[in-house]
Amino acid sequence: MPNNDLQKYAITDTAIAAMRDEFMPLVIRDVSDADGFKAVHSARMVVKNHRVSVEKVRKELKADALEYGRKVDAEAKRITAMLEPIESHLSAQEDAHEKEKWDIANAARLKAEAEVKAKEEAEAARIKAEQEAEQAKIKAVQDAENARLKAEADRLAEQQRILNEDRQKIEEEKKRLADIEATRQRAIEIEQAKIKAVHDAKRETEERMAREAKAAQEKAEAEEAARQRAEALRPDREKLLSVVAAVVAIDIPEVSPLGEDSAKQIKMVLRDACGKIHSIINNIRL
Repeated sequence: MPNNDLQKYAITDTAIAAMRDEFMPLVIRDVSDADGFKAVHSARMVVKNHRVSVEKVRKELKADALEYGRKVDAEAKRITAMLEPIESHLSAQEDAHEKEKWDIANAARLKAEAEVKAKEEAEAARIKAEQEAEQAKIKAVQDAENARLKAEADRLAEQQRILNEDRQKIEEEKKRLADIEATRQRAIEIEQAKIKAVHDAKRETEERMAREAKAAQEKAEAEEAARQRAEALRPDREKLLSVVAAVVAIDIPEVSPLGEDSAKQIKMVLRDACGKIHSIINNIRL
């Protein structure tokens, strides 16, 4: 894109320098400086319009080609970089002006609120003083009544103390008499326990002797019954013992060496038979 196309931005460095020289010295002295605010605002709008126009031209020029667009962007960036400090300065002046106006309005609001609060606090203090005075009167009456009630309570407490002392003396006398009676009752119980112990010992001795006599009689009767039974079984026992004698009398004949083991086994059988027969006979006797 030819460089002369960049002249479409319609603003030169010289014009920007002139605006810088003209607008940068502009300031707003205070909140009442209406002319200063008007001058700053008017100047900022001039700068803003140039900046917006530059952006518009930039977009138009950039549409032709990417390379030309980069050149357009660079030129727009360069010009914008020169315009922005001027616009920022003017914006700062406007913002400071608006802030000062807001601070003054806010101070007036705070002052009004403080006056209202002071009135409310004064009214609250007056009401509190009246309430405290009324409470003081009520407290004085209550204190007098409390003092009267305390004096009455002290008098009643003294009467109760005297009654308690009398009651305690009566209780102590009752306890002393009760202790005497308890001691007498314990002596009677001990004597009765001794008599009972003697009677119990005598009864236990008699019962023990009766049990021993009965056990002795039962033992004698059992022994006599056993004797009589053994006597009655004596013939049978003797008869059965003859079986043992007969078994013992069995003679095992001499055998050859081949039959010795069998002969030994028979002897052992006969010996065991004798032992079992003896056990049976003894059980019959028991």
